[in-house]
Amino acid sequence: MWWFVVPKAVFGDDAVQHLQNERAERVLIVTDKSLKELGYVDEVKKHIKAEKIEVFDDVEPEPSIETAVRCAKVARDVDAQLIIALGGGSVMDVGKMARILMELDIDPELVTPFTDLYELGFQKKAKLIAIPTTSGTGADATWAMVLTDTKEKRKVLPANREAIPDLTILDYRFVEKMPPKLVAGTGMDALTHAIEGAVAPWKNDFSDAMCEKAIEIILENLEKSYKGDVEARAKMHHAATMAGMGFGNSQVGVVHSLGHAFGAYFKVHHGICVGVFLPYVLQYYINDEGSKKLLDYLAVKAGLKDAESLVDRIFEIMKNTDLPTKVSEIVGEKEYFDALEEVVNHAINDACIITSPRCPGTEEVRKLYEYAFYGKKVDF
Repeated sequence: MWWFVVPKAVFGDDAVQHLQNERAERVLIVTDKSLKELGYVDEVKKHIKAEKIEVFDDVEPEPSIETAVRCAKVARDVDAQLIIALGGGSVMDVGKMARILMELDIDPELVTPFTDLYELGFQKKAKLIAIPTTSGTGADATWAMVLTDTKEKRKVLPANREAIPDLTILDYRFVEKMPPKLVAGTGMDALTHAIEGAVAPWKNDFSDAMCEKAIEIILENLEKSYKGDVEARAKMHHAATMAGMGFGNSQVGVVHSLGHAFGAYFKVHHGICVGVFLPYVLQYYINDEGSKKLLDYLAVKAGLKDAESLVDRIFEIMKNTDLPTKVSEIVGEKEYFDALEEVVNHAINDACIITSPRCPGTEEVRKLYEYAFYGKKVDF
C-alpha cells in the first residue's frame, strides 16, 4: 500500500482572492521580513476576514529548529485557526512544523512518516494554506520539512503526511518580481526535485505523471523565466508545485544528500546546492545500467536523445542562467577540503541517500564531492 497525498491548489490570475472565502477568526501569517517589506503581507491581509491577524516574520534562510519552535509558540498563544505560510521553502517548512508543534510537545526529529501524530494528541486545529513566493522548493505540496540543527551544522528532515498544507495558492504576482538569481536557483531546485522524484525507487504512476511533466516544462521555460518572460515565469510557478507533488510522493536521492550537507555547513542557498551537484550525480547514475535506462527514458520524453544529452542540457541551462557549474565557483579549495570529512559524514547519514536508484558508500560520496568541486566528469 502506498499514498499519493497532495494539497488542493488554487491557481491563475488573482488566485490570492480565494482567501476571502476562508472562515477563521484567528489567523497567523508566517513569513520573513523581506516579504513584509515588499508589501506581500499587506496584500494577503486585505483578503482576510478575521478578528485577529498575527504576523510571525522571523523566518531566516535555511531556518533553524529553534525558529520553528518559536513560531509554534506564537501559533499556540494566538490559538490559530488558520496558518498562512507566505514565502519560499524556508517559510513553508516553518509553518508546517509550527502547525504540529502548536499542539504537540515533541522533538521535531521524531516527526517521521511512521509517526501517528493523532495517537500523540494531534487534532489539526489549524488549517494550513501555503502561498509560495518562489518557484522551486515544492514545499507547498510535500510531507517534508527541512530545518537546520545550528549546533551540529546539519539539516534535519522531519516528514509526515499531516504536514502537507491543506491548500496551495499559486498566484503569479508573488513571483513576478523575483530577481534573476533567485529565479535560476529555485528553478534548478524544481528541476532536481522532478528528476530525482522520477528515478526514486518509490516512484509510482501518480508521481511519474507530475515529475515527467514538470521536467518538460522546466527544461522549456527556466531560461525564458530567467530573462523575464511573463508566461514562462507563470509556467515555472506551476511546475515547481507539480514537482513537489511528484517527489513528495516518491522522494529524492543523492543530489539532496550532498546538497543538504554542503548547504548546512557552508550556508549556501539550497537551490544553488542541489543545482551544482545535479549533473555530477546524474553522471554517477548513468554508470548504473538500471538508472541509465530511467534517465534515457526521461530524456526522450523531454525531447532529448539520451541521458548524456540530458546532463549536457542541464549544464547548458546553468551556464545560460549564470549558475555555478562546479563547487570551486562557490567556496575556496582549502575551506572546502578542510571541512570535507564532516560534510561527507553528514551526507552519508542524510535520509535522502537511501531513496536513491544507486546508493553510494562513504568513499563514493567523498569522490562525488571531489569531482563536483573540480568539475570533472564522473567515471565511476
